[in-house]
Amino acid sequence: MNKRKISILLFLTITSGLLFTGCNSCNNSKPNDQKLEKVKVAQFGDVFLYMPVYIAIDKGFFKDEGLDIELTNTGGDDKTFAAVISGSATFGIADPTFVAIAKEKGQGGKVIASVVNGVPFWGITINPKIPEIKDGKQLNGYSVATFPSPSTAFTLQYDMFKDAGLKPNIKQGAFGALLPMLLNGQVDIALELEPNVSTAVHKQGARILYSFADMYGDFAITGVTTSDETIKNKPELVQKFVNALEKAEKFAHSNPDSVVFYANKRFPDLDDAIVNQAVKRIIGTKTLPQSVMISKESWEKAISLRNEVGEIKSLEIARKVLDMSFAQKAIDNANK
Repeated sequence: MNKRKISILLFLTITSGLLFTGCNSCNNSKPNDQKLEKVKVAQFGDVFLYMPVYIAIDKGFFKDEGLDIELTNTGGDDKTFAAVISGSATFGIADPTFVAIAKEKGQGGKVIASVVNGVPFWGITINPKIPEIKDGKQLNGYSVATFPSPSTAFTLQYDMFKDAGLKPNIKQGAFGALLPMLLNGQVDIALELEPNVSTAVHKQGARILYSFADMYGDFAITGVTTSDETIKNKPELVQKFVNALEKAEKFAHSNPDSVVFYANKRFPDLDDAIVNQAVKRIIGTKTLPQSVMISKESWEKAISLRNEVGEIKSLEIARKVLDMSFAQKAIDNANK
């Protein structure tokens, strides 16, 4: 065989191999290699307690479902649901009772999954003379800083005073302002969230006086919301979103050390000791939920509180905005 024929055969062999390899690559492409669907999610802001959402993003659970998540900050729970209703966001991470409040005004939407379960507020102080509060009557003579009304924190703290037969002594402060109010002596107690609780304990020598997480148990305080139109027109998308969140919440309880890793990644300015303590507390109290399911009991507590203060007029209407069908399917899928 002459050199020209050998060169032609060699060329054909190499070319055929490349074409064959290319076809195999196309035929065996994985779902993760396909183009992801971009999904905008509105949230109050970067909140430590929203770790299930961040884990689902950073661990790749959303990507596994074919979703590319873009977070946008709104600065308020009411603004978050407004973003969902307007269509500027597909999903919202916020206090789910705002959906019930909006429903009474003729706006459509549903609560489809849990992000924070339980009341994640702890009463803390730097005053060594204040004893551990085991009875609301022990609040007599002390002032408490909370987020502004009509926040759940304000409402529950108000009820704690009233149930004890005391005149509520509450000073309201914006997100991020409560610890400074405590440290500056403006109040005796601050009703705070994690990681601010662990920060105050670790850096300022604060003590925890009482826990609303222990007092109230299961309580639907932060959930995933979406519009009726999204549920009707894109049920597969809704299911994928809830599936990813379910995986993240199960992963968190099975791998607490990994939660610390992802929390450090999201909140790099926090000390390791603070992150460790904060994660331990939210997992131990189950305020980081074990699943995306919102129980009827936890939903009833949330809407009854809003009804009590007059923000929700009809409990019957409020009960109808809870849609756990996607959550149940996500749980069933995870257990297969």
